[in-house]
Amino acid sequence: MNGPEMTLIEGTTFGFSLVWESSGTPREPIDFDGCAAVFRICPAASNQVLAECTTEDGGVVFGPEKGQMAVRLAPEKTAGTSGALWTGARYELRVMYPSGDVYSLVRGQIRLVPAVIE
Repeated sequence: MNGPEMTLIEGTTFGFSLVWESSGTPREPIDFDGCAAVFRICPAASNQVLAECTTEDGGVVFGPEKGQMAVRLAPEKTAGTSGALWTGARYELRVMYPSGDVYSLVRGQIRLVPAVIE
């Protein structure tokens, strides 16, 4: 799913949350039991990682309710990183199931605003 354009300030905490639901009626929250997830930011023209957080490092957390997920990119992940590579940068949030299925939940463009305070 295409997500909103996001903006983050260099060296600050960045985060968002979402609920993933089925497309049927009624909409049911999706179960993340046993899943892993990664939120990654890359330059427009490459897969070089500019910043990333995962379920392994605690930057992506499922719950507390079924279908809920929170992403938190720690300040040190973007501190001192502003520059040309961030022009047209893009993000993606993926969920990986134990079965091997991988879903791209949200993706879009993101821009980094240089910090005023270091």
